[in-house]
Amino acid sequence: MSELPQPEGFSRYRTRASILLRSPDELRALTGRAARKLADTAAVSERLGEAREQLSALVALLKAYASGDYRAVATRSLISIAAAVLYFVVPMDLIPDFLLGLGLVDDVAVIGYVFSIVGAEINQFEDWRRAQGETSP
Repeated sequence: MSELPQPEGFSRYRTRASILLRSPDELRALTGRAARKLADTAAVSERLGEAREQLSALVALLKAYASGDYRAVATRSLISIAAAVLYFVVPMDLIPDFLLGLGLVDDVAVIGYVFSIVGAEINQFEDWRRAQGETSP
């Protein structure tokens, strides 16, 4: 099965994410920003739909990775996950977030793309979280 085509401009975020992953402090800051933006977008959650749950899982994995609690994730997947979260946090991406009604469309596409290629690892992470007694985001 061939891999889905990468969303336009996503490779820049993958490059930035690979650098970001070298700093647990910066990674924690990114997950904090993503959590705040997720909370701020609660009013438009119908536009985010399933992507909101997927993004929450991506953020939770990054938090666990940054804290050193969870490392059972491939580097390539981790870069894609961090890139998707970074894409969500940056307001001036392919479609700027301030464009009401459209600003999150590209974010949803990127999140869906990344989730489609790392979904199996996210499922393993969620199984690990349940075994630790944690609830899903």
